Amino acid sequence: MHIVVSNPNRVPECEALIASVAVPAAAPHTVEVLSPQWGPRELTGQRETLLSAIGVLDALTTRAATADAIVLAGFGEPGSEAIREALDAPVVDITEAGPMAAMLLGRRYAVVTSTEAAVPVVEDRLHTLGLDTRCSGVLAVGRSVPELMGDHDGAVAVISEYAKRAVTDLRAEVIVLGCGGMSGLDREVAASVGVPVVDPLRAAVGQALVLAAAGWRTSRALAYSAAGQRHISGLPLPS
Repeated sequence: MHIVVSNPNRVPECEALIASVAVPAAAPHTVEVLSPQWGPRELTGQRETLLSAIGVLDALTTRAATADAIVLAGFGEPGSEAIREALDAPVVDITEAGPMAAMLLGRRYAVVTSTEAAVPVVEDRLHTLGLDTRCSGVLAVGRSVPELMGDHDGAVAVISEYAKRAVTDLRAEVIVLGCGGMSGLDREVAASVGVPVVDPLRAAVGQALVLAAAGWRTSRALAYSAAGQRHISGLPLPS
């Protein structure tokens, strides 16, 4: 089985962090992590987020066409629909996987993400995906991905602080870590907060393994029906 996990940015340390969580979540030699070959280094706003989504689409369609399942490790990033249209393998977006797992553990969940600029991106994406009705809110800790990764203890402390606010002020029953840079911190935050904390990357890999093992593929009935060959010019994408 071959599961490809796509890191949305071009920060090597983030790719390594994602690998440290995703690879142990499956059998040995099952998970491959890749990053786009071009695009923004970090996802700091709407412009970078959209450009990253195109870079991820390029990377997956050219380097992961034979994967048994795909995991998109960018929380709040658009583009999963285009990738589902392009590839037959099931595509699991951590933006969906995290909240879906959370809704099995409690009635309402909250998302704790990185920066204030990420909040509207996450809110809009949850609405588009139909996952917002049981979301108590999206809170930002005010730290970028490199800052979160560069200070483990500080990251756990600040995420725990905002998670506690979500529980007390927003009546959240489950917390979803809404940033790839927070991968692997779920257990420590949960121990501090006292409610379930979902690492969406871990949840997504588990869901991808189930879908791949079952042999399920993306439906071609309507939304993701094959649209035929397109001629694309002016962008570094396959035509």
